[in-house]
Amino acid sequence: MTKSRTEQILDFAEAEIRKNGFDGVSFRDIAAAIGVKSASVHYHFPTKADLGVAVTKRYAERMMTSLGAPDDAGMTRRDLLARVADVYIAAYRQDTSTCLCAVLGSVVTHLPPETRQEVQQFFATLKKWVTTAMEGADTRLTPNIVVSTMQGAMVLSIATEDDAPLHEAKRHITELA
Repeated sequence: MTKSRTEQILDFAEAEIRKNGFDGVSFRDIAAAIGVKSASVHYHFPTKADLGVAVTKRYAERMMTSLGAPDDAGMTRRDLLARVADVYIAAYRQDTSTCLCAVLGSVVTHLPPETRQEVQQFFATLKKWVTTAMEGADTRLTPNIVVSTMQGAMVLSIATEDDAPLHEAKRHITELA
C-alpha cells in the first residue's frame, strides 16, 4: 500500500526533526526527499508551524494509542509504567533517535506558538495518562518523575549511543511503582 503524499511528508519531517531538530528540516528538503516540488509540500502544510503541529499531533496520537488505557484492569501499575518505558525504548530503537517531543520540548520557547502548544499538550496528556495509571499507588514516584526520568534516560542513551540508561530507568520506575 502506497502512502499518501501527506503521510510521506509527515514521515520525512518527523525523522528529520528527531535527528536534526525543528530548524533542521525545510520544505525544500522534504520536497527533494519525496520527489515533489516545494509548492506541493506547502499545499499540504502552508506554514512550518502547520507542519510542526501535524507532526507533533500525529506522534502524540500514535504514542498514546501504543500506551493503551491507563486504567486497564488487567494490568498492574508496574505493567503500565513499563509500557511508558517501552514506548521510549521503541522510539530510541527507531533509527537510534529520540522522542519527537523530547527534541521539540528542549527548544519549545523557539517554536511557533501553535507548535509549542501542541508539544505542551503532548506532555500534559502523557502526564495525565501516568497520573491515572498510578492512582492509588503508595509511592514517591510522581508523573513528573516518571516522564522526566524517561526523557533524561533517552537523551543520555542518544548521547552515549547505549540503550542501557533507558533499561535502567525502566527497571527503577517499575520497581518503585
